[in-house]
Amino acid sequence: CMSAEPDVAVMNATLSGLTWYGSTIHPPLVLVLCISGACGHLFTITTLQTMLNPTNALLISMSCCQLLLCVNFLYSTLFKWASDDLCISFFFSEWMARSMHISVTLAVLLHMAGVFHVVALSIVRYFSLKKLSAANSSIPWFTYPICKRIIVVIYVSVFIIAIPMLTMSEVGMREEKRDCVERHPHLANVPSHELQMADNEFLVAFNFWLFHLADKLIPSAILCVMTWLILQKLNKVKRMSERFTNSQRDKQHHRTTMMILTIMFVFIIVELPQGLLALNPYTAELSHALGDLNEMITLLTSCVIFALFCSTSGKVRQALFDTPCIRFMRKADKNISARLAIRRGSKTKDRSLLGEKTLEVVTSDCDRSQRFDSV
Repeated sequence: CMSAEPDVAVMNATLSGLTWYGSTIHPPLVLVLCISGACGHLFTITTLQTMLNPTNALLISMSCCQLLLCVNFLYSTLFKWASDDLCISFFFSEWMARSMHISVTLAVLLHMAGVFHVVALSIVRYFSLKKLSAANSSIPWFTYPICKRIIVVIYVSVFIIAIPMLTMSEVGMREEKRDCVERHPHLANVPSHELQMADNEFLVAFNFWLFHLADKLIPSAILCVMTWLILQKLNKVKRMSERFTNSQRDKQHHRTTMMILTIMFVFIIVELPQGLLALNPYTAELSHALGDLNEMITLLTSCVIFALFCSTSGKVRQALFDTPCIRFMRKADKNISARLAIRRGSKTKDRSLLGEKTLEVVTSDCDRSQRFDSV
């Protein structure tokens, strides 16, 4: 009993801290991450279209999922803020609640599609390295038809897996929203439509396990295996030849492989703990309380992916530097630096003139003193 009480106190303090985070820090932070991620992936899509190839086409498809995910999170965050914090009765209507139902469903679909894209990229990169080490490495195997088939398989698989999840939640009506009535008494007896879990407990439990297995644990296990295989194949290619130091093409292969491995690692460390915590009955309550934090980490992952695109692709970095906003900032920085240099130069010139005048005065004083001594 003595050991259980501190555990309960720690759990209560953790849940209290997560509640404070969800109501105070989470909304503005998610707003910044949503806008940053959406702008970043929109920029990535427009840049990769100018250097299109099958691999970049797959990356564009993944960026489209991340872009829509950021926009969808932005809508759901604004909806919760307007409905729960501002208590605007317009958002209590049935059709607004149904729009939130669509938003939740889209979040599941887009997140799952993004994870499936990473799994597909890992498999494609493994076979690319395998072909690179073969004698006929100059023959391209990942062509546009293969890329199209992979993209179609990803979205069809997501749609099939998500069919049972469509019935996981439904729109229900309450007589009033009690949290809002306590702060705004004029909202008393105003009906509120909200999302709620379906009455079928078996269906809810089935969808819960299906989502965490198909979206988190199984893809994470595949990514762990593919990470090991890619590293093994990469070492084998390096041992077989000096390609990565002699050929510009193979250097690009190496950079792309490192970028994909980093994306895989990021998804593993983000998705695997979430799946384990959610499916463990001892940590299920904590996993539910971590919902806002998991949402923030998901959006942060989307921003990290854009940063990886910029760090590994010189063309993406150059296109980023050529945007009007960055050009304006660089031009303004140059103008400020030039003005500071001119001011420093003028101050140095004034100091030199002052030194010359001081030397003249001292010299004249010395001459006068010499003349006085001679007299």
